[in-house]
Amino acid sequence: MTQKPVEEFWLDGLVPAVFTPFHEDGELNLPKIDEYCEFLLMNNIKAVFVNGTTGEGKSLTKKERKKVAEKWILTSCGRLKIVVNVGGLNVRESIDLAKHAAHAKADAIASLPSLFFKPNSIDNLVEHCKMIADSVPDLPFYYYHLPGMTGVELKMEDFLVVAKKKIPNLIGLKFASKDLGDMIGCLFAGKFNILCGCDEQLMGNIVMGAHGGVGTLYNIMPRVFHRLLVHLGEGEMTKAREEQIRAQKILRVMMKYGHVLGGNVAAVKPMMAFVGVDLGPPRLPMRPMTVDELLEFKKDMQEIGFQSWDPAVIPT
Repeated sequence: MTQKPVEEFWLDGLVPAVFTPFHEDGELNLPKIDEYCEFLLMNNIKAVFVNGTTGEGKSLTKKERKKVAEKWILTSCGRLKIVVNVGGLNVRESIDLAKHAAHAKADAIASLPSLFFKPNSIDNLVEHCKMIADSVPDLPFYYYHLPGMTGVELKMEDFLVVAKKKIPNLIGLKFASKDLGDMIGCLFAGKFNILCGCDEQLMGNIVMGAHGGVGTLYNIMPRVFHRLLVHLGEGEMTKAREEQIRAQKILRVMMKYGHVLGGNVAAVKPMMAFVGVDLGPPRLPMRPMTVDELLEFKKDMQEIGFQSWDPAVIPT
């Protein structure tokens, strides 16, 4: 398959940030990705975001991250666009992961800032991203803006204005910030592919000009969000809002359990079993639910009516 020029690459619609399947002992369960990939394709998914927050990328070794990326690329066989997150503690690690992604034939990469010593200015952040992007000049590059976890709260409009002059393969942002004003500002910075990174704000971001979303809940309830996008396209705001509110109900369940399990991913990952794809436990420092917690969790999911929402095409 011939790689398209960087400037022709574009993502829209739903891009699930995929979970990483584990066995009960916490080791990678790579064969499970075969079933997982088919499930996403059945649900009209066209692209995935690999080794991100949902995928517990920072809880994987560098070798494991490479294996996960390779498996998604091999299993997809061109049927999904594969965006690999290469962000890490330092720029050299990210460059190594970026070069591996290019060698493995990923479609694009994304990166966080460095995660211990952090960029403290726009110029510093641009230089960090440039070093990674320049190492794979033929791959589209997304900056992954996640200030709530990284602590890097620089304005993305300012970043794009400066970065577009220095990073030729910069294609856009995964904008996982609650600052809607800054997201709108990005639209003034030039032609960039802006992807909402907050599931609870997809409707607002799309209305204000974002092109799609990268998120966790698109794994669990893709049909809900597909309907949301269709309703928005048809100007049916009330119907779109009803679908977005279903996401908020799920997020309330997530928040209830996330803080006791060590992270929200540990509270969302078990929801995949509700749509027929059990991806195993989270990895430490998060923990799986106890038997009693799981019973209560299933009760909460029933009470919000999850199964009645037609959340996904479920494998038989």
